[in-house]
Amino acid sequence: IYEHGLMSQYITCWREGDFVSWRGPFGGFPYKPKKFGELLMLCSGTGLAPMIPILTSVTDNEDDETFVTLVVCFRTFKHIYMKNFLQEQARFWNVRLFYVFSQEQSLENLPMSYKNSKIGRINSTFLEMVLGTCRRKPYTLICGSVSFTDDMIHMVNELGHNKDSIFSF
Repeated sequence: IYEHGLMSQYITCWREGDFVSWRGPFGGFPYKPKKFGELLMLCSGTGLAPMIPILTSVTDNEDDETFVTLVVCFRTFKHIYMKNFLQEQARFWNVRLFYVFSQEQSLENLPMSYKNSKIGRINSTFLEMVLGTCRRKPYTLICGSVSFTDDMIHMVNELGHNKDSIFSF
């Protein structure tokens, strides 16, 4: 939740168990099946929202063989939105999920495997490791706060990806 976030004013009213629905457009991102070999999704907090319809578009279409690497950043495990949905998506053969927790104390206490988790913030070393595990040259989607988005664009560019392979919401 961001102090002046466009959706934050609505999300702060939600309670566990509330039913919320939304649909595209995908924030101006024209997703077409099979257009990209791999999508690298970097999102923080509510920045997960525009990634969901794109992710489900890939996993709902068995003819779409796009790989998806989703890196989601939250304060702690309990702050993860749509935990069950994310875990279900991570079971698809073409989806990988990484968690980054900025305020979690220990990964060992999490009620899940923490193999693909990190405490702290995304840094160049972590991002380079994630990029190194991508199976195809990724097209990068970024959504989060202005500072998160700026930092991710800067890091991805420093790691050799040009601005034509990056989309920020």
